[in-house]
Amino acid sequence: MNRHVLLLRGVNVGTNNSLRMEDLRAMLVAGGARDVVTYVQSGNAVFACEDVAALSRSLVPALVGAMGRPVPFTLRDAREFSAIASAHPHAAEGRAHKTLCVTFLEYLPTAAELTPLTTPSFAPESLEVRGRELFTHHPNGQGKSPLAAALGRWSFRGAVTTRNWNTVCALRDRLG
Repeated sequence: MNRHVLLLRGVNVGTNNSLRMEDLRAMLVAGGARDVVTYVQSGNAVFACEDVAALSRSLVPALVGAMGRPVPFTLRDAREFSAIASAHPHAAEGRAHKTLCVTFLEYLPTAAELTPLTTPSFAPESLEVRGRELFTHHPNGQGKSPLAAALGRWSFRGAVTTRNWNTVCALRDRLG
């Protein structure tokens, strides 16, 4: 069985977006997942599954039923996620983990989609695109970050969600 990482977008943020991780684990098991482990209350899960496409199809209506709305999510297999967790350009430079993030995209971004993020200068912040991931560094934090705000306004195709580097590393460690 292959191991995977699931990342939900917009769960347990705000008052109307609450999803118990116990319920998420049950949805994943009902869809064919095994050895499900969730991490923090923001919709992160690591699991084993033989047919991740079937699990994805079952998860869509289960999340709508639980949340009353569609919940975008991204999936990465263990090999992909481990490579991502080894790839942050600023982690190798010893930057503080709290200043690093990864934005996970469902689809490869086009040059046109990236233009609003790469045309202006966000210095001292930085963005590096590698495949379906955007690696960002926010040396002054994300709270007042112009780059984080631009990412929030960005027009994209498919599911997109961001995780801080501590979460990425914790999920990598749970892959086993």
